[in-house]
Amino acid sequence: MPKEAVDCVIVGGGHNGLVAACYLAKAGRSVVVLEARNVVGGAAISAQVFDGVDARLSKYSYLVSLLPAHIREDLDIELTTARRTVSSYTPDPQDPSRGLCVPTDDGPAFDAEMERLAGSAHDAEAWRDFYARTAAMAQRVFPTLTEPLRSREEMRSLVDDDDAWTDFIERPLGEVIERTFDNDVVRGIVLTDALIGTFASAHDASLLQNRCFLYHVIGNGTG
Repeated sequence: MPKEAVDCVIVGGGHNGLVAACYLAKAGRSVVVLEARNVVGGAAISAQVFDGVDARLSKYSYLVSLLPAHIREDLDIELTTARRTVSSYTPDPQDPSRGLCVPTDDGPAFDAEMERLAGSAHDAEAWRDFYARTAAMAQRVFPTLTEPLRSREEMRSLVDDDDAWTDFIERPLGEVIERTFDNDVVRGIVLTDALIGTFASAHDASLLQNRCFLYHVIGNGTG
């Protein structure tokens, strides 16, 4: 710790603390970052998870889409990403020989997978409609994450879709999911982004599941 006075002291060298420190330093401030551990990066660091396997994985953080591109540009961060071809695979608990593979690119293969699991094409079309709605919301909400916090009414006006606001902000997320999809496995897959780390139910009155869901789907404004 330097003895001379500094302009800013940041407690915690996680990824948010490091970003804040970089911006302050670029603005000409002297900055000290305090971190109790012997590594910095917080939840965003990678580690050798499996003994004997020379591969480093992120233990906690996996949504690089939540790192705005303009922050990478501002801080001259060189980062190359590779797009997955498969978003997820979920086996059917009733018949483990089948399941739903969700590709990152929509197409006939997804329709066939969905029909094999759900028994009809309904949920494939419902899936597209549902995520088109989240994408429209994400395009409006994501840019505000690096702006001064808006009021509830300002955000509602920005979203400019009363039905989406009600379904994703005001009412428990389980309601719109159950209303939209017929198959329980499909409902569970959609709900996954709402339950990671929250241990909330689909109909939790706290709406914690809604906040978790939105956090997952707004990245890069893609839905």
